[in-house]
Amino acid sequence: MRTSHICPKCAHREILFVPHIADRDDRDTVRPLVLFVKHHDWKDDEIGVVQAYVCRSCSYTELYTAGVGTIPVDKIPGAKILTPKK
Repeated sequence: MRTSHICPKCAHREILFVPHIADRDDRDTVRPLVLFVKHHDWKDDEIGVVQAYVCRSCSYTELYTAGVGTIPVDKIPGAKILTPKK
């Protein structure tokens, strides 16, 4: 859906792009949903903003992550890069 703008489930041709999926932090403030947060004394770096593509007919939703190349995989507990088995 991201590149074709056509739903792979129902072939509808109207897709809603949502650039920032809302999340809430401990102060009940709305922030973008991200995969990793790097904490500093003065601010947080939010890395890997999750975006959505939603079919306006059947509601099928695909999620993608912006800036995936900047995500520090080794700093996320349990995260690992998967590759095809030979």
